Formats: sequence, structure tokens, C-alpha cells
Amino acid sequence: MYKEIIKEICQELDIKYTFLSKNWIVKLEQNNKVRYLTGNKFDLNGHALGNIMDDKYATYEVLNSFNIPVCVHNIFYRENNHNSFASNCHTKKDMLAIFNKYNKNIVIKPNHGSMGIGVYHITNESDLLEKTKLLFKDNYSISICPYYHIKNEYRVIILNNEIKLLYKKINPIVIGDGKKALKELLNDFNKYYFYDKDIPNIIPKKDEVYAYDFKFNLSRGSIATLNIEKHLKEKLELLALNVSNKVNLSFASIDIIETTDNNLLVMEINSGVTIDKVTRYIKNGRNIAKEIYKEAIIKLFED
Repeated sequence: MYKEIIKEICQELDIKYTFLSKNWIVKLEQNNKVRYLTGNKFDLNGHALGNIMDDKYATYEVLNSFNIPVCVHNIFYRENNHNSFASNCHTKKDMLAIFNKYNKNIVIKPNHGSMGIGVYHITNESDLLEKTKLLFKDNYSISICPYYHIKNEYRVIILNNEIKLLYKKINPIVIGDGKKALKELLNDFNKYYFYDKDIPNIIPKKDEVYAYDFKFNLSRGSIATLNIEKHLKEKLELLALNVSNKVNLSFASIDIIETTDNNLLVMEINSGVTIDKVTRYIKNGRNIAKEIYKEAIIKLFED
């Protein structure tokens, strides 16, 4: 869908477009100006800021420096990294100290990652050592966070310091009725994701709660809604705009969690703005996505 939307926008704006590098790059040309899209990243933020947003620990450090409420991230490197910057965050001893600091209840993730890939909830030492070893095969660094009890997660899309879209993610949790199979319950929850998934052939008992995933990624079965209480929406908007102003964002999406004790914390900022996955869950979703991307492309050629 993203590719088709970009084509439509370029045709409407009389912009020449060329897909390169297996469609990862879109070269845009208009009035002797050349601009680029890479994946779902628009070249509106500075290169350094883009690097910060792509690094979970760096994002935490920057937001924390502005006293913005943010999920704590601790960076760790491979054990053979003996550079000075890796001091106190590259040995098994260092990792276990953090693990114990957070009462043996943490989340580990690639420091540069997306779509919930390689994100693990860890509650025992053997699992910690096994999963970190696995992650370090493909990642230069990882982040360790305390486990937050999340009630809801929200995504805010910011463009030109304005909120263009705010929605709530609902993770795939179903409640049994003693009759329907788990596959059917999950299909009722999200037919787009679960229709072809291999689901255990079980019938949950009445009122039995089944959590398919603790993560809120739309790419992992969660759904989205625009239905957010007014007072909460105002708080989310205020926090997102504070982030945008302090960090100097041009185009990005901000993920915010609401904990079970009603605190709002920024979890991460995404330099790539993915809207196509949410379009199926909201009214006129495709048109909303197109208008946001169109405004971003117009902004690309203003400078």
C-alpha cells in the first residue's frame, strides 16, 4: 500500500519518482531538486537526529536530559568490546547487576530494532544469558529495561510540530467462553493477522484469559483504535508536543505507554513513519495516511 500511495502523491504533485535498490529507495525529482525516501523514512529530520531516533538508548538519554518522562534503557555491548565507552556495560557481571537492580523482571531488545523483533521479557538468569547470547549474534548493542506493567500503548504521528494522527494499540488478548476455539477467538479479535497463523488447537475455559503476545506491535497481532478518552488524549498530545519541541522533530512517530499506575512514559521515537498497517482499523485510514505522506513530501521540496 505504501508504494502505491507514494506513486499517487507524486502523480498528483507532478513529481518524477524512481524506485531504486529493490524499492528501498524512492528518488523524487521536481524543479531541479532531488529528494529521497528510504523505506518509510522521509529526509526531513537531520541525519544526526535520525541516528538518535534509531538508537533506543540514545533516545532515552536525550529525552532524559530534557526531563521528559521516558522508559529507562540501559545499553550493553558484546563482552569482547573493551572500548572505554563500554566500561561497566559489557560483562556478565554488569548485566546481572542490572537484572538484580530491577528485581529480576526486565525486557531486553536490540538497541536498533523494530516491529518487536528480538524483544524478550526476562525473569530468570538462565533465560537472560541465553537470550542475550542470541541477540549479540546479530546486534552490536542491546538495551535492558525494567519491565513496565502496561495498560495501553499509543502512537502519535508528528509533522511540522503538529499532531497528525493519534491512536491506541490494543494487544492480542482474548477471553474464553468455553465454546470457541482459540483460533476463532483470535480471528474475531484480528482477522487480518490471525487468519493464517498456526494457533494451538485448544478451547479456553470460560473467562480464561489468553495473551498471545505481551507486545503491542500491529505487526504482531495488535489492533488500533481512535477511541481515546478526551482527558487522556489531551495529556498524550501535550507530552508528544513537548517531545517534538524539545528534540526538534520534523516528521516522526512517538510511542507512549500508559502504565497500570496511570503514568505516561515515552517508550521510543521512530524516524520511519509507518501508517499503512493502521489504515485497516480506522475509518478513511488510507486517505488519512495519504494526506500525511503528501504533506511530508510537499515539505521535502519547500527548502
